[in-house]
Amino acid sequence: MKNNRDFPLRTAGAAAVIAVLLLVLSILGNVRISGYLKASMEESIHQVESEIASKEVQESIEESKMEETAVHEIALTYTEEQLLNLLEGKMHANDLEGAARVLNENDTAFQDLFFEKLADETCLYIPVNDSEGGLPHSSTVDAQGDDPHTGGVMKDEADGHGLVFQRAGTIFYGDFKDGKPSGQCVALQAITLDEGVRYDYSVGTWTDGVMNGAGECGYDYYEGVTGDGAKKTVKKGNFADDLMEGEITYTSVNGNGESTSWTMTVENGVIVPDARWISDTSDDGTPVFRLMADTDDVHAYVVEADAMEEVRWKNMIEWGE
Repeated sequence: MKNNRDFPLRTAGAAAVIAVLLLVLSILGNVRISGYLKASMEESIHQVESEIASKEVQESIEESKMEETAVHEIALTYTEEQLLNLLEGKMHANDLEGAARVLNENDTAFQDLFFEKLADETCLYIPVNDSEGGLPHSSTVDAQGDDPHTGGVMKDEADGHGLVFQRAGTIFYGDFKDGKPSGQCVALQAITLDEGVRYDYSVGTWTDGVMNGAGECGYDYYEGVTGDGAKKTVKKGNFADDLMEGEITYTSVNGNGESTSWTMTVENGVIVPDARWISDTSDDGTPVFRLMADTDDVHAYVVEADAMEEVRWKNMIEWGE
C-alpha cells in the first residue's frame, strides 16, 4: 500500500513543471511578438523612406520642368542696350534705311551679340517703352559708374511685341506668339555686295511664322547704285503662306529716281501669263516673254521662257531660314 503522503509532493512537482513550461512558452511568445513588431516597424520605416524619396524625385522633376519652361532674361551690356534701343527706334519709326545702317555700321558688335548670347534661342528684345507706352523695364549703372540709364530687356522667349534676331544681320520687328511672327511684322536684312550696300525687307501680316494677306517685299540699294541700274524694287500684293497670289504690282526704281511699274497675275508664286505677255527672243536667240510697263511702251519686263514657271514671287525673308 502506497503512502498517501507522496501525493502532495507529486502534485507540487507537476505544478512546478507546468509553471516552467508556461514561463518558457511565455518567453517564446514574447520573442515572436517582439520579432514581429520589429519587422513591422522596419517595414513601415522603409515604406516612409520610399515615399519621401519618391516625393523628392517627383519634386525634382517638377522643378526641372519649371526650369525648362521658365523665361529668362539675357544679360546685356550698356553698349548692347544702346545699340538695340537705337535699332528698335528706327524700326518703330519705319526708317528701314536707318535700321539697315545701324546693322551694317555695327556689324561686329551685332555678330558678337548674336553668336555669344542669342544664337541658341529665339530671343525677344522688348524696348524701353513697349508698344502700349509702358514704363522702362530696367535701370542699371554702367561699368564706369556713370549716371543710371534705362533700357529694355532681352528674354529667351518670343511672345509679345519687340525685336528678334534671326541672324546677326537679319531682324524681325513686330508681334510674336509662341516663338514666331504673328500679327503685323517687318523683316529686314542688311547686305553688303560688290555693287553696293542694300537692305531686303518684307512687311505685312504674319500667321504662325508665314506671311498671309496684304503685304510687300523688295530691296533698296541705299549706297552704290547709280544711273539706269535697279536701285529699288517693290513687290506688292496678297500673300498665302509666303507665296504671292492673285494680281500683284512690281515696281522698279533706277539710280536716277525713275520709277516703272508692271501689273501681273501670279498663282502660288508663279506667273500666270495673259494676252499682254509677248513671246519673243533675246538678242542671243534665247526664247523669252515680255510684258510692257503699265505707264509706257518703252520698258519691258523680260523673263526667259524656261523661267516662267519658277516660284519667284514670294516673301523675300522667310522665317526660320
